[in-house]
Amino acid sequence: MGTENKHKKHKTYGTHRKHRHKRNYTFMIISGDSDGTTKRLHLNHSQTQMLAYCLFAVALALCCFILYSIITIGNLSRISKEQKEQIAALEEENSSLAATNDNLASKTEMMEDTLQAKLDNEERSAEEAAELAKPTGFPLTGTAPLPQQAVDDPNSTEITKITDKNKDTAKGNPLVLFTAVPGSNVIASGAGTVMTVTTDVKFGNIVAIDHGNGMISMYRNSGKPLVSEGDKVDRGTILYVVGDKNKTLGYQIQENEVYINPEEKIEIVG
Repeated sequence: MGTENKHKKHKTYGTHRKHRHKRNYTFMIISGDSDGTTKRLHLNHSQTQMLAYCLFAVALALCCFILYSIITIGNLSRISKEQKEQIAALEEENSSLAATNDNLASKTEMMEDTLQAKLDNEERSAEEAAELAKPTGFPLTGTAPLPQQAVDDPNSTEITKITDKNKDTAKGNPLVLFTAVPGSNVIASGAGTVMTVTTDVKFGNIVAIDHGNGMISMYRNSGKPLVSEGDKVDRGTILYVVGDKNKTLGYQIQENEVYINPEEKIEIVG
């Protein structure tokens, strides 16, 4: 009996397995046209699962895309905000640099003007110094009779005064003779440096001043020289004090090692 019950249970279970129904799904698509046609789509269980998986995948992808878009838009907004802040900072910095540049340009212009003014002043000073260095001043203070033209022959022991008789025959280096008033001074006719202070067999002493540009002036007098070699002198510097015994001044000028007539250089004032 036990064997028969087991056999019946096994037979019943087999029958249930044999008659299990498979699930099918039907999708109906109803047209909106006037004919009212209806289309049906039949899917079995596997196909339905596949469709569900596909829809889930699409939905998941769509959600991911939306989330990615939200994140991307947020990042772009943040980047845009940062760029705007950077642009604003750069514009402010640019404005500051422009102001600094304008300030520097103004200072540079002022410095250029100051430098140009300094150069102009230096140039004028150099021109004035060069003008003052020229031996064009009168070599005596006070008044003096008109100078006497003469020549100095190095081979002669005396100075030869120029007269109408000997003006064509007299030989020697040009020289002018002044008769100074006692109490006046022999002065430098231009600024320069004292080259030599030596004795002179014809006048007593000689002071030679280098004025630059090849110009040298010489002052020949029997008085005591008041300057020494190497001294810097200005126009008007006293070289001798004139007394009763040294009233005669012999005055000469060299230009590029050639003696010239001093009267050609002396500027008569008044």
